[in-house]
Amino acid sequence: MIASGCCGCCGYKQRRNLQRQATVAQEESFKLEMEHLFENHGNEGIRLAELETELAESDLGTVIPRKKLQKLLTKADTDRNSYITYAEFMNMYFTSSQLTKSEKTAMRRFVGAAIYNIIPKFMREDFLRNYTCRPPPIFMVIISILEICAFIYFSVVISRKGGSVTAFAGLPLYDPLTYKPHRRYEAWRYLTYMFVHQGYVHLLINLLFQLLLGLPLEIVHKWWRLMIIYFCGVIGGSLAHSVTDYNVNLVGASGGCYAIIGAHLASVIVNWKEMNYKCKECENPIRVMASAPFRLVILLLLVALDTGTAVYRRFYDPDVGKVGISAHVGGLLTGLMLGITVMKNINILSWEKKVGWVALSVYIAAVIFCILFNGLYKQYPETDWSPCC
Repeated sequence: MIASGCCGCCGYKQRRNLQRQATVAQEESFKLEMEHLFENHGNEGIRLAELETELAESDLGTVIPRKKLQKLLTKADTDRNSYITYAEFMNMYFTSSQLTKSEKTAMRRFVGAAIYNIIPKFMREDFLRNYTCRPPPIFMVIISILEICAFIYFSVVISRKGGSVTAFAGLPLYDPLTYKPHRRYEAWRYLTYMFVHQGYVHLLINLLFQLLLGLPLEIVHKWWRLMIIYFCGVIGGSLAHSVTDYNVNLVGASGGCYAIIGAHLASVIVNWKEMNYKCKECENPIRVMASAPFRLVILLLLVALDTGTAVYRRFYDPDVGKVGISAHVGGLLTGLMLGITVMKNINILSWEKKVGWVALSVYIAAVIFCILFNGLYKQYPETDWSPCC
């Protein structure tokens, strides 16, 4: 019995030693990885706010509460210059008594990827460095596919009822998606109208906007930021339409498309310096197309062309071809106001933060006004309470 107990004790000690050696090896590997990643950021280190944001957006937040992580990183910044160096970070990791074993393990797993996503300061003058397909741009593709499927479905429904879909006409008479002023109590219509299009040209133009402008924006700013901008633009477009064009139905994804344009304009404004290149680089056509002035000109031309077409169809086409234009304006302003705050800013300046918060406040106030207007204004068409479809 004594010998057996001794063997058990020795086995336990051996396992403990092996675990300790494995942990030491992991931490040595972690030190080397961190040293290599911090080297890319120079002696100044990594901006503290960016590291906090990247870590909070990773799965590390499920292990270490955000407030605790923020407190640890702030304390690690011993010289209080809002940057954290390799030495400061490693000192925090090895000497902090607040980090548990599981939290240190989680930090080894996620910190490297977070630092890798942060653009080093010397690279920020080249906006093209921010283009990455990790993760791939899937949001705009999925939305476009859903809109195509909805268009095909309603085209089949219309044809079965003896109608036809042409370049500029073809709407279902009864459907649960179109925004209709006499059915405003069906609140989902303020969003779902984006899936119904008036003719295949209407659909193709919106798809062109979404894929040509949305995909590059999603690659830089990631899918969730673009999703917020797009859906808020759709809702902003329908709200703007509802308070200016009381008697006209609304279909199409123009609110979301123009929100993308507005977000592009916001991105150009806040990243103007980073998106300009020296004249010696002008022979590279990719750099020219990615530059702020080129993008601004293209965006303004697209807006002028599409808005001009919409205005013509709204006021001069037959009734069947009328298109509400307020959604274009509402979507554009939504993208512009939210884009300053929501979209990624390569080099945040103090005035940009202030403008962003002011723009966000104006957007929220505008949404509240539109909601109250919808509830209190008495000149809307008489409410249709009959069962839909």
